[in-house]
Amino acid sequence: MSGELLKAHHEILSDTSDGKLTPEEVYNLEHYGVKHPSELRDAEDWENLPEGECICGEVNCKDEYVHWTSGW
Repeated sequence: MSGELLKAHHEILSDTSDGKLTPEEVYNLEHYGVKHPSELRDAEDWENLPEGECICGEVNCKDEYVHWTSGW
C-alpha cells in the first residue's frame, strides 16, 4: 500500500472503532500486536516504573488508577 492509502486505511479503522483506537494504535496493532510500544516492556520493568508514570506511559495520568485496576 502507498503511504497515503495506508494512512487512510488506519484512519478508517480508527473511525469505525468509535473512538476506542487512534490511527497510530491501529498501525501498532497491525505491525506489533500491541497498541503502544510500552506494552512490550518486560515484567520487571512494569514493577519499576519511574515515579508518577502510569502503565499507559503518560506521566501523572489522570486515569492511572483505572488503568491499573481495569486494564489499559
